[in-house]
Amino acid sequence: MKTFNVYLEDRTTALIPKGGTLEDFLRSLEGKTIKDILDDSSYMNLYMGNKYGIGGQREGSDRDATDFVNKLTRFVNRDIGQKRPKVREYETEDFKRENDYESYNKARSQKARLGLNRLKARREGKEDEMNKLNDEIDKLQDFLSNHPYQRGMSMIEREYDQAVQDYHNSPLTAEYLTDDGSEAYDELVTAFAKLGGESETVIDV
Repeated sequence: MKTFNVYLEDRTTALIPKGGTLEDFLRSLEGKTIKDILDDSSYMNLYMGNKYGIGGQREGSDRDATDFVNKLTRFVNRDIGQKRPKVREYETEDFKRENDYESYNKARSQKARLGLNRLKARREGKEDEMNKLNDEIDKLQDFLSNHPYQRGMSMIEREYDQAVQDYHNSPLTAEYLTDDGSEAYDELVTAFAKLGGESETVIDV
């Protein structure tokens, strides 16, 4: 049985190529999941953080290895924006209009103001006023929790979360791990070259 230190060492070097071309290395990842890659990357970053301190500058081969792994995770995780887009559906004007965002936002602002008033009442020891404000805040919270905008937003977030989970847990295919002509792949080739490796892709410098 491996000791924890040996296990940790194995995980921190799992994404470091042991020879061959970049394409050979990528083919070795076939069948793994994006989550496997992200987990191994996290172990490596944890190790480097302990070695150099949080935010410490990596040196020499450690710097090049960290750069390669970061570029690798970016490449294999490149479609994440399709699963959780930067502009969420519930942030669109159509969705807001259809789900009465105006009343939702008004209630949120009112709740925030009452929260500040409650803090002031607490500092001043006005217990009766605090209790009254608590009741008003609770009513607003009930309104917000049951508001169509909040329900729609929660449903969409759950869908995004599930899409990301499915994406990260799907086995990597040979097709997905080949040169797709993206900037992310070009950066991976350059990072691999810094490790002394070669690739079938030629990058002009």
